[in-house]
Amino acid sequence: MHRLDIPQSMNGLRRLARRLSQPGEEVDRPPKETLRPEFIAKLKRLDLRAKVLLQGFLQGLHRNPRKGFSAEFSDYRTFTQGDDARWIDWRVFARTDRLYVKRFEAESALRATLVVDCSASMGYRSGRSHTADAPAFTKLGYAVTLAAALAYLLQSQRDRVGLFCIGGKHDDQAKGASTSSYLPPRSSKHHVTRVLQVLSALRASEKCDVPSALSELAGKERRRGLIVFFSDGLYGRSALLDSLRRLRHRGHELVFFQVWDPAELDPPVQPGASFRDPETLARYQPLPRDEYRRRAHEHLGEIRHGCLGVPCDHQFLLTTTAFDRSLIKFLKLRRRKH
Repeated sequence: MHRLDIPQSMNGLRRLARRLSQPGEEVDRPPKETLRPEFIAKLKRLDLRAKVLLQGFLQGLHRNPRKGFSAEFSDYRTFTQGDDARWIDWRVFARTDRLYVKRFEAESALRATLVVDCSASMGYRSGRSHTADAPAFTKLGYAVTLAAALAYLLQSQRDRVGLFCIGGKHDDQAKGASTSSYLPPRSSKHHVTRVLQVLSALRASEKCDVPSALSELAGKERRRGLIVFFSDGLYGRSALLDSLRRLRHRGHELVFFQVWDPAELDPPVQPGASFRDPETLARYQPLPRDEYRRRAHEHLGEIRHGCLGVPCDHQFLLTTTAFDRSLIKFLKLRRRKH
């Protein structure tokens, strides 16, 4: 069973992702129960949840002994007069009796912006009265927890992390008031603390125009970077995909985590029940269960297919998905294709 170094750069993350993607490769992982949503949800503070989540995910991985060097090994070349002796590979010298120095691929810091949909539909959690099988998080709670963990992970690579919250309201706001928060990408620990403070105060708002907000973000983020979008994607598919396409045309790389509650995929429809739109408050009679499933899978399939055409990396998650699976999927999505 292989042990992998904790990556110290985005190239390191890609290298780890390649290893995870190879058939037969395994990674030492912590006990799964420590990364299940029902365990993480017991921790009230978001910063604590994110740290426990990351520490659990990285448990069993060796730390890289090199500090403060943001580059990935490329190859060797013959030592010449004036080269820095620190990069001589003495193991190669012991085998060949020749001096070689390591060459590295220089890296620039990544700009990553976490985009969180805070519309009312993201506040949904099924089975609130059934504690045994009920999801531990609302869709927004799951997305916020995963976003916080990614903020810590990216900051540990000395990458710049930003935040754009679409809608959402805070505990101290008047009822019905909502706002969009934007924090430009920065790499300091103080900035990441501020990102977590904003995330932890978010509550789902009544209504917001997510496609328009994504178009607004395209105007704010003029420098190329990575956009990680957390949403349930319950909007008009054309408008949503057009806004993602607009971000892609700006040169951004895109990752879309589409988060659903298990009941939205397979609803336990009861006689006499009706559906209510959390944003418009309109009520609808439920479809037959098989027809609902067909339409839900059709919607997800068209979103997935549309993202391929953008292109945008798409990953569908349920609020019951263990967080180690989510993080591994993020690493796989970030794998550089050669």
